[in-house]
Amino acid sequence: MIRIKMKNEILMTKAFTLLESLLVLLIISFITTLFSLEIIQTIHLFKGELFVLQFENFYKRSQEDAALLQKSESLVAKNQELICEDRSITIPKEVAVKDFTVKFDDKGENSSLQKLTISLPYEKKFITYQLEIGSGKFKKKIS
Repeated sequence: MIRIKMKNEILMTKAFTLLESLLVLLIISFITTLFSLEIIQTIHLFKGELFVLQFENFYKRSQEDAALLQKSESLVAKNQELICEDRSITIPKEVAVKDFTVKFDDKGENSSLQKLTISLPYEKKFITYQLEIGSGKFKKKIS
């Protein structure tokens, strides 16, 4: 009699079935995937914005170095790299930059009205820098 009761208790024990377990696993993996895609998008946005800040800093530093050292320097963007003398920054894949060259004279001034355009495709944003002749400063326009 005791054996029969024990067998009934074992059979009556409630637990998740295989189907329920798979359903819970499917829901959890879907939610995790959804959040990870959002995080990846956010990382792309940050990389683009970070490069814009690095570019502005690099531009100003190159200009200051030309004035302080009293020698001309060139800031060049080509082959997914931003180069000035012995320094360089790799342009991330989240950013599209057309090749350009900005030349600073020994006073830190540039002699062109060149437009530099940086495209951030993940944000669908274009940042245009209009260089000012003589001063070496720029006007930033975001569209």
